[in-house]
Amino acid sequence: MILTTIEQNEYDTLVAIQKNFPNLTFQHEPYQEWIPAHFTEKDKNALNEVKSIMIKAIKGFKKFTNFYYNKKGILNVRFYYDWSYGLVDGIIIRENLPFIGVGYLELQELLNGFNENKV
Repeated sequence: MILTTIEQNEYDTLVAIQKNFPNLTFQHEPYQEWIPAHFTEKDKNALNEVKSIMIKAIKGFKKFTNFYYNKKGILNVRFYYDWSYGLVDGIIIRENLPFIGVGYLELQELLNGFNENKV
């Protein structure tokens, strides 16, 4: 995965979507799947907007699953991405066969980059 930070207006859009579309927030247990069977058309449109922002920010992005609050009350995003994406001499490459994994980011990391205590 390669993370490219987003603009402030994109971050603000994500925060507004999370607040205005509660069906996109899911407090899951590890490995529990989120099934959006009860989505309205407005929910689906909001979901597509989230995806379009995350596709630009995360090389190897595959699927947004949900917003959630971690145990510290910090807003996070859960998504699937291709682990085989990487950088070699500043060039994006895809090594070997794709391997899809689950990613978790604090939402503000999409704006500011990874927190120092995680790197």
